[in-house]
Amino acid sequence: MSIKLGAKLLTVMLSSLMVLSLTGCWNYREIEKMTTIAGIAIDKGEKEGEIRLTLETVDGSGGQDVLMVGYSHISLTGETMFDIVRRMIAETGRKLYWAHAKVIILSQDIAREGAAKVIDWYIRDTETRADIHILVSKNENAADVLRSDSYMDMPLSFKLNEMLDNEKLFSSAPVMELFDFSDTVNTPGISSILPLIYLKEHEKGKMASIGGLAVFDRDRMLGTISEEDTKYVLFLRDEIRGGVLTLGGYNHPPGISLEIVRSKTKVEPVLVDGEVEIRVKTHTTTFIDEAQENMVDFLSAKGRVELEQRMEEKMVKEMEKVIQIAQKQYQQDIFGFGNQIHKKFPKLWKRLEPDWDEQFSRLKVTVQADVLIKGTASTKHPLKMEEEIQ
Repeated sequence: MSIKLGAKLLTVMLSSLMVLSLTGCWNYREIEKMTTIAGIAIDKGEKEGEIRLTLETVDGSGGQDVLMVGYSHISLTGETMFDIVRRMIAETGRKLYWAHAKVIILSQDIAREGAAKVIDWYIRDTETRADIHILVSKNENAADVLRSDSYMDMPLSFKLNEMLDNEKLFSSAPVMELFDFSDTVNTPGISSILPLIYLKEHEKGKMASIGGLAVFDRDRMLGTISEEDTKYVLFLRDEIRGGVLTLGGYNHPPGISLEIVRSKTKVEPVLVDGEVEIRVKTHTTTFIDEAQENMVDFLSAKGRVELEQRMEEKMVKEMEKVIQIAQKQYQQDIFGFGNQIHKKFPKLWKRLEPDWDEQFSRLKVTVQADVLIKGTASTKHPLKMEEEIQ
């Protein structure tokens, strides 16, 4: 029995090696004839009805380290994405390889006219992948952002991919991949959002930065929400995985920074006198990472309770603020409250769904925050100020 089993295992191993060897040779030969895409920027063309596609490409073949040997940009204008892509192949004489593409950046003009028109090809094409980050350029053309040369050590697209992977440490923007966005566009009871990217002045020139979000009605962008307000949108969407909460600031007591260890948000639809309401409760565990003022008592149980209460009040105020922005300014349910109603009260949702934007704008939402300060950093006592030493 053991001899037969050994023979079978040997056969499987040899077969696997042969397949891997053949596949590797085929990939090596083919990739030399391809242009590898790192990032994509989509803007409106100069003429009416035209779009401009800009690709960030990387030189070399093999693993990611080799791909970072060099990079360049290709830009072409046309009436449809597929037409532009085919003409790029014709002009460069090389096929386009999309598997390493990390980001799609849309200009505001494109996003406001309807993102679906320009990403439809990318979703349908068999050679592309939907697990690619998608962003909206806040001010500049998307191509200007993609061409910014602040990161000379690697393609900007790869750098942006790293920044988005680390976004959970900051909670200043949502992280959206293409399949998330397209799924949300077609999901009743939740409106789409995308992160904003912009260029800011830096000592070495302009540097790409990510923060804030764009609000959509289906696939059409309506406007933006600031970076600070975005944090509380993410609280309401239960998408906080880290970040910092502050009370006061420099010369504005108490000057406390709390690091978010974990957070959970519960959204519960309830019926009150036949009308649906939403009750939101957040549970956030934090550590004290900074205390600028000595008079702040965070060592005693009483002092921590007072700090917790002040932070809870701030969080409720900020969450109520972004709810008002969504209800009154945009009439878009970017929190997914409608989706929660759909799950709990499906029959009621059938009545509310046809004009949910209007229903959402009048929806009663109550918010409660629960903050726990679990500990502090290695230094228990704050540094003494000069006037206290004298």
